[in-house]
Amino acid sequence: MIDELGHILREARETKGFTLREVQDKTRINSRFLEALEMGDFDRLPTPTHVRGFLRNYARFLGLDPDPLLERYELGQSQRPKRRQQAVIVDTTKPVGPALEAPPDNHPFFDPVNMEVDTAYQRSSGGGESILRIVIIIALIGLLYLAGQRFLPLILGQEDRTAEFTEAINGAVQSVLNRETATPEATATEEVGPSSVILPTGRNDIPLGDPTPTPTRPALPATMETIEVEIIILERAWMEVTVDGNVLFTGIARPTDPPYEWTANEEVRINTGNAIGVSVTINNVPLGPLGGRGENKEEVWQTTN
Repeated sequence: MIDELGHILREARETKGFTLREVQDKTRINSRFLEALEMGDFDRLPTPTHVRGFLRNYARFLGLDPDPLLERYELGQSQRPKRRQQAVIVDTTKPVGPALEAPPDNHPFFDPVNMEVDTAYQRSSGGGESILRIVIIIALIGLLYLAGQRFLPLILGQEDRTAEFTEAINGAVQSVLNRETATPEATATEEVGPSSVILPTGRNDIPLGDPTPTPTRPALPATMETIEVEIIILERAWMEVTVDGNVLFTGIARPTDPPYEWTANEEVRINTGNAIGVSVTINNVPLGPLGGRGENKEEVWQTTN
């Protein structure tokens, strides 16, 4: 029965014109195992599981129905006397590839990937435990050292210098904190003569205002029957001019604008958001800019008749 099974396989292969080497290249089944199947020498295969898997794949490659062939194999195996199972070494260096399909019961005979993963896990776990032991040992040694430094002088009657050591550390920390919390303003003042002058620190050179003092305006005539106003724009500024209760200008004035001139019978009122940019002349008396840079300023002049 077994020889008949091998004869069927060999005859089908020869009919298709394949050599064992060609079948090995196409099915990825080692030619030694193919030869054993054709000779009916199933003991040369590693396990019965291999025999079933190789037989199924080989039959399908040859265009044969694998079920009758598997039945013939099972029948022949049942008629054979039981033999002692021996340890089998599988040559994993040979090309077996996808042809090593599991039998229908899906019980793999060998799983090198899982074996390597488990082994690596065991190695990594063992390494982690070793490192943990070393860390624990070092911590215990440190605790013993600190305890010895604290209590050994007491046992030997020597002076305990723990308090002095702690005081020195606290003093160093306090010194650092004092330097960090020192205000820059405290170092930015110097005594010059009878008064204290604040000097710039160099870090924040931010002008606190227009350093140019506002000059004293010249006096206007005591009697003004009318008010002739001339406005020259020195810097870009928002400005609103009201003459005798009528708003004659409101908006942004620019240095490129020509001088603004009006005559009032009762009152002139000027509002601006940048006083340094608006220079005013009243009745031919130049008053100059109305104030400082960025200063909101409102000025009013009235007749005296």
